[in-house]
Amino acid sequence: MTKNNYAGINPMVVRIAKSAARKTIGRYGFTESDLPDLEQELVTAGLKMMARFDPGKSKETTFIARVVESKILDLIVRRQAECRDWRKCRQSLNETVIISDVGAVELIDLICTDDNKNFALVVDVDIIRGRLPAELQELCEYLINCAPGEIPEAAMQSRGAFQYRMKKLRENFQKHGF
Repeated sequence: MTKNNYAGINPMVVRIAKSAARKTIGRYGFTESDLPDLEQELVTAGLKMMARFDPGKSKETTFIARVVESKILDLIVRRQAECRDWRKCRQSLNETVIISDVGAVELIDLICTDDNKNFALVVDVDIIRGRLPAELQELCEYLINCAPGEIPEAAMQSRGAFQYRMKKLRENFQKHGF
């Protein structure tokens, strides 16, 4: 990993950008190898916006910090738009599961390629969903549209209530053989 050279650049911009870059590593998919690029992006953003700095409105450090934070948020949004939602990916397709009739099978082998079987499964799930109480049907909609960690907030309910409803939902689907 090469080290960026910031000689002759406003040291306050460099210090704030480097600090923010280090705090971002390990989150939202940023890795240690992204650090030099991230630092460079943040320093560049800070320097570009210095022309807009007004000492009458804020301190220089506050201004730079807000510019850097805004750039980090932009990078996160851009990065998340490029790939699937990592929060919804609960397990690897290479994990082994045990099925009573078959034995140990990788999840990738369970993916159905026959469209008729997929259609039948969707129809079965929709029939069961239609028989559920209204609160569990609503939970199903949230499960389709949100990551599990976002549901309690989106549904404006406590985590305990969410977990209780998830338990009831599992019981209903297990009762019908799912």
